[in-house]
Amino acid sequence: MLLAFNLFFLVKSLLTDNFVPIVPIIAGIFTAAGLLFIVYAEHQARQQDRREHRRISRVAHQLESPLVSLESDLAQLLENADSLPAAARLKLKHMSTSSKVLLENIRDVFLTLQAQAGGLKYEIRNYDLCTLVKEAIDGHQSIAQARNVEIKFKAHCHQAPVKLDRRFFNIVINHLLDNAVLYTLKPGLVNVNILRGKNSVRIMIRDRGIGISEKDASKIFLPFARGTHASQFDPDGIGVGLTLSRLLLRRINGQLNWRNNHHGMGTEFIISLPLAKKPVRSQPILGGG
Repeated sequence: MLLAFNLFFLVKSLLTDNFVPIVPIIAGIFTAAGLLFIVYAEHQARQQDRREHRRISRVAHQLESPLVSLESDLAQLLENADSLPAAARLKLKHMSTSSKVLLENIRDVFLTLQAQAGGLKYEIRNYDLCTLVKEAIDGHQSIAQARNVEIKFKAHCHQAPVKLDRRFFNIVINHLLDNAVLYTLKPGLVNVNILRGKNSVRIMIRDRGIGISEKDASKIFLPFARGTHASQFDPDGIGVGLTLSRLLLRRINGQLNWRNNHHGMGTEFIISLPLAKKPVRSQPILGGG
């Protein structure tokens, strides 16, 4: 519209031999043309993002499908492996674990790419945060015990209603619990606390590990970045867990921050989420420890 008005006045000035307003009119024409170009470029960028998102989704599906099938086949073999030699059963178990790690790494990479492009679809519902965290901790008890690490959980509130996508939140909390257990020096302790404020709730996951060095502090949320000594504790990690967790939380107005504990005794990660106005109909889970 602005461009059309400027062109109209330019033609009018030329026909009436009134050249005084030509300079500002020409400036207006270039300004309007520049705005049109910006709008067009933005539209093209959005179209390109949508095409990239479709390509990413297709590749993710093509990689994920055979791996899911492989994981299922290995699980069935393990269920019926009693008659096999011990070495064969151990090999099958190792293959099953490796396929699971590979599948999770592929999932995380493509979810990170999709989250960066704004292509993830969320299913937002009301949940009690205490219940979700307790379930995640229960799922980590076996691996924690195997590594001689104790997880202590305490919810300092009766209930903490939040709005989130349960699948994506589980990815976040599982990544943080995995890191806490893996990086804690053995025998060790991981403390998980939930604190509810007036408008928000915080989950604090504190390990007793090596902490994060000043050299690594600036890059822990960068994709594919790993700490100097990370591979000694988690050789299968690829450095996208924290990146993905922060991206997923931001979409639901959450935050992920961290701080080193005093005297270099581990790290504490803090998830902050806004409280939902509508309470959740469920029994409160206070945790133990």
